Amino acid sequence: MKRPIKNISKAPRTKSSPLARAPKRATRVEIDNSVFGRILSAQRGRRIAAALSVFALLFLVVLTGVATFSPLLAIQKISIIGTERLSAEELVKALEGELDTPLPLLNQERIAASLAGFEIIESFSATAIPPNELQVRISERQALCIIEFEGAPWLHDPAGVRLGLAEPTDVLPTIVTSENPRESDQFKFAVQVLLALPAELLVQVEFIQARSKDDVQMSLRGNLGQKIIWGDSSEAVLKAKVLQVLLLNNQGATAVTFDVSSPNAPVARFENY
Repeated sequence: MKRPIKNISKAPRTKSSPLARAPKRATRVEIDNSVFGRILSAQRGRRIAAALSVFALLFLVVLTGVATFSPLLAIQKISIIGTERLSAEELVKALEGELDTPLPLLNQERIAASLAGFEIIESFSATAIPPNELQVRISERQALCIIEFEGAPWLHDPAGVRLGLAEPTDVLPTIVTSENPRESDQFKFAVQVLLALPAELLVQVEFIQARSKDDVQMSLRGNLGQKIIWGDSSEAVLKAKVLQVLLLNNQGATAVTFDVSSPNAPVARFENY
């Protein structure tokens, strides 16, 4: 049996027009409004950025002013570190002019002027410690020798600065000179030799005298009357080694002069012979 054939009618196709398929074009008014909006938005962004920059700058200026001039960061305490011969109390008194000074306004030159009267000070460093402390670290001049002045032994540093009276416990060589150490060539030549000596020999030297740059003589501690003709400050290490050998070979010898001015040809002279 045959199925009945249905009469299927196809719907007519409608042709779409080109205008329907094309994207919608923006009108001139819409374009103008869009461009104008972007311009306004950009201008608004620049104004906001400029305002924020001005605000940040003003805030920084105010913060700097508060930090600089606020009494909360002013110096209320002065501490001294590193003193041995100097009195910390005297140094604090000399620096009292720095009290109530804001820490950011700390002036190194002004502090140096306040400490200029203390010759023992070789150098210093001043550090601001928030919120209210000024810490001054002192480096004192170190004594190298003793010089007799008006019958009293005075400590001196290598620059000839007088540091104070020597104590019996100060085991340092005495430079024999009657001249002002700061202006004396004799002192300068003697110091050059002392600075070149090995530490183990330096502590044995009791007296040193420089008649000239090339004629420096020393005497050792003890009652043996041993003298050393050192010459100039050159070849100090070799001279010290040669002298050590001479001392070992002549232990207990009295009134003897060891000449190491030419360390390759040392001489020992005995006054009793």
